[in-house]
Amino acid sequence: MKKDGMLFLVVERGSAEKAMDILRLNGALGGTVLNARGTASSSLLSILGFGDSKREVILSMMKDDVWDASKDEVKRLKTKGKAAFLGGEKMEKEWTMIQVICEMGYADDIMAEARKAGAGGGTIIKGHGTAKEDDVKFFGYPITSEKEVLVIVETNEKAEEIVKAIESLPLLSKKGKAVMFTLPVTSFVPLS
Repeated sequence: MKKDGMLFLVVERGSAEKAMDILRLNGALGGTVLNARGTASSSLLSILGFGDSKREVILSMMKDDVWDASKDEVKRLKTKGKAAFLGGEKMEKEWTMIQVICEMGYADDIMAEARKAGAGGGTIIKGHGTAKEDDVKFFGYPITSEKEVLVIVETNEKAEEIVKAIESLPLLSKKGKAVMFTLPVTSFVPLS
């Protein structure tokens, strides 16, 4: 039975259109492309300013068989990144997607704590909060705070330790500063 799910595909900047073409050929109707950055693979690279890398994230709703038909060809694009499919049938090795939505400027600190707990890396996407009528206004326009979304995909075993480490940060105990949630991943493919 074909099941609906969401593809979260992270590729090097400039590769999203090629990947989306492959997905469309296999039945995907479309998707949304977001600019993001990958986190440094080592603290030395990060200190030197060479660790972050420009990325694109494709979000696309599709049936699990569309992803199954596309993943090998997407992998052959030879782009660095990763793909996680949420929904569909369970896979043998289970993975978890950890998402932390926080105020701008905190994602790198959260990622540093996640690394100490075993995370290999993550993707940071910029965004902004949504305003309500009673929010602060500037010249009559609501001010929405800038946000970052940190996304980490890890095995369930590592994810538990990473979540505990992030939960211990004082930032998560302050109202409105950050929120964390996890989602089960049914398919995970490293692209590099």
